[in-house]
Amino acid sequence: MRKFKIFLDDAKEEQWINDMATEGWYFQSFHFPFYTFAKGEPGEYEYRSEMLEGFGYGKAANEYLDFVQSTGVEVVQKRFNWVYFRQHKSKGDFELYSDPVSKLSYINRIYTLYGTVAVLNLVFALFNGVISVFDNSLHFNSFIAGLNTGVFIALIYPLAKTVYRKQNLKREIALYEN
Repeated sequence: MRKFKIFLDDAKEEQWINDMATEGWYFQSFHFPFYTFAKGEPGEYEYRSEMLEGFGYGKAANEYLDFVQSTGVEVVQKRFNWVYFRQHKSKGDFELYSDPVSKLSYINRIYTLYGTVAVLNLVFALFNGVISVFDNSLHFNSFIAGLNTGVFIALIYPLAKTVYRKQNLKREIALYEN
């Protein structure tokens, strides 16, 4: 089964994939904006997703993936620096991060992605907007400015939510340190 879905929140995406698994639909692959599932037994697997450091290539990324797989976790799909994992529920709880510091590192990677894309879209919106103000014949620049503005606005909520997650984890880390 293929499902059309767009997420700007990694936690909501992961929860949705796990909800599908609870209903007996096993995640197979993601090709923007389509998710592919195969029918199976309800509730057998738990899924996690992760954004690897850098671009997800190189020796460190391969060593990390080998380490995770050595614990009995399957790599369902790796696309660039985004990886989907699954583990059979009979093996117990499935968490990729055992401590708040490593989870904060992951959330910082998500924040950097959202922040970079948001800032770039804001800059391009302003750039194309200024061009279209000074030359009314360039309607394409107005369209691109509007598109960039829309992407920027769409990223404000997930960016703010990521900041909130970072602040909560920092408070949790501070509690452990004191």
